[in-house]
Amino acid sequence: MTEHEVEPGALSPDSAGWHWRAVLVVFAVAFVLRAGWGMYRMSTAGATTLEFPDEEQYWLMATSLHDGIGLVDELGFRAGRMPLYPGLLSIAAGSAGNLAIVRIAQWLIGGLGAVFAMRLGEQLANRKVGLLAGLLFAADPFLVFFSNLILTETLFVTLLVALWSYGLGFVVQHRGERIRQWLTLGALSLACVYARESTLGLIGVALLIHLIRCRFRRSVLVGVVVVGGVVVAGLFPWAFRNHKVIGEWCWLTTRAGISLYDGVGPQATGAGDLGDIKDCPEVRELSEVERNSYFLGASFARMRADPGHLVKLALHKFLRMWSPVPNAADYQSRAVRLISALWMVPLLLLAVGGLFVLRKMVSTHAGGLIIYLLLPAFYLSVLHMVFVGSVRYRLGAMPMLGVLAAVTLERLWSRTREP
Repeated sequence: MTEHEVEPGALSPDSAGWHWRAVLVVFAVAFVLRAGWGMYRMSTAGATTLEFPDEEQYWLMATSLHDGIGLVDELGFRAGRMPLYPGLLSIAAGSAGNLAIVRIAQWLIGGLGAVFAMRLGEQLANRKVGLLAGLLFAADPFLVFFSNLILTETLFVTLLVALWSYGLGFVVQHRGERIRQWLTLGALSLACVYARESTLGLIGVALLIHLIRCRFRRSVLVGVVVVGGVVVAGLFPWAFRNHKVIGEWCWLTTRAGISLYDGVGPQATGAGDLGDIKDCPEVRELSEVERNSYFLGASFARMRADPGHLVKLALHKFLRMWSPVPNAADYQSRAVRLISALWMVPLLLLAVGGLFVLRKMVSTHAGGLIIYLLLPAFYLSVLHMVFVGSVRYRLGAMPMLGVLAAVTLERLWSRTREP
């Protein structure tokens, strides 16, 4: 067996022969669960209700785009968010009544996410694992909950699991000799960054690890450069636009400073609360660029002044992020906490079991596959031990952990079927 071969039957890299009935079942389950929860919430809280401040901000920015004003938030700033999500929202932002249409679209996007999770599981192991991974994605109560909110989570998670399912072939087969494949990977990476800017670091780390594992082989090095080139070229119009409207070549957003200060400032508790920060007297008269610089400087000064407190706060953020129950005060009922815990605790235990099963299933690439599937969880955990910690920020890692859990479930099922 050569370096890049795998054990027969351990992997199924060719996913062209999907079991389409299973695909339709996974999509239907995901859509029905999201639609059921969404219609219940709209019937009780109202179809035009926005529960969280970030929802109001996204809808305001989408409305400003729709009205021809441009991407403008409640403070009049123009580069506070990446443009993909508010740009898509602007299509329906002519009336608050169209929020129902937006939610239906997100239920459909969530269904696609379940299909991509299924594809990831199929490529990793087999169709049974793929089906289980898709159903776990479809039934995840946290993903179902966020599909009804006007936030980037549903779009971002679907794009990320699509990127990971496509990139799995690079990890397993060390493919990518064709520029077309690298261009596709670059396009998916760019879409993820345009949905959420923090993905840029995750993609960079993933490419670096793959490059190291391939011992900087020339074809892979060329491919990584191609992906980087696609991302940089794709971000250039956004950076140029920002240069024109705010006077600075901003390649991502001007939100880094206040987000970091929210996580490490003297008022930080681990939870997010920008209400008082964004209107504090020190920054009230500053421009968008000046405000970002001020908060970045204040954040770094605070980190140097009291590193011990930040370490304790980092642990608290980690626990908030991976809490089996929601952190939001409005979702602390016994039923909500019970459903959440009964989902998260077994899922995480099954995911841990999947690490051991995977090592037995695949001898050649087990280490690379484990790193690949755990990387989003590790990266997002480290990131939000610095920034604010919340269960919403782990959602990008959950499809990959769900695949690991599906590996365990499939093995347990196979054991029960053995004579």
